Amino acid sequence: MLNMKSETEFSVIDGKKVEKFIFRPVDYEKDLEMLYEWMHQKHIAPFWKLNLPMAEFKEWLHKSIEAEHKDVYIGTFNGTPVCYLIAYSVKEDPIRNYYDYQKGDLGMHLLVGPRSFLNKEDGLSIIRAMIIFLFDQYGADRIIGEPDIRNRIVIPILKKLGGRVIDRIDLPQKKASLIVGGRLPVEEKLKEHGIRVEMTNKTAVPGSELV
Repeated sequence: MLNMKSETEFSVIDGKKVEKFIFRPVDYEKDLEMLYEWMHQKHIAPFWKLNLPMAEFKEWLHKSIEAEHKDVYIGTFNGTPVCYLIAYSVKEDPIRNYYDYQKGDLGMHLLVGPRSFLNKEDGLSIIRAMIIFLFDQYGADRIIGEPDIRNRIVIPILKKLGGRVIDRIDLPQKKASLIVGGRLPVEEKLKEHGIRVEMTNKTAVPGSELV
């Protein structure tokens, strides 16, 4: 659970292209309507299954913000809110039973909210920024993802960014590709493509308690 109020801001520089990102903890009052709308989008509802009535969604969001073993964020891309990101403790989650868990692993769930940003170019930029943020914020050695096997956009992007599919697993709510992204392979991919990161502002309190 996050208690911090500050945000992390950085730029991702690819040649002459500069993309600015901000990640901040979810604010219940500020973000409720936007997240409710996102969860009812056709590209999100089948995977997250949170297209609930508002009263039930309010309860879910409140529990998510207050949860002890995960942190929840909103990410903005050049000033526009575009993504919802969950960092969670693998050692406190059933996912650790599906692979060879190692100390330093951090779990990740993600979604890109506006459908117009879920394309190969913007999707790559946004998901890359999420991973950059998580490695910086938590000091994790590896990031673990388990997207639905039907997700034909997110899985190729994670692989392009240095993630490796190590298994296909049957979770209670979905069939998933279990993906592991190590810090070194991800950093090597950034260097390979000439990508630079410039941190402008960082959250005051690190979230390393999740790893």
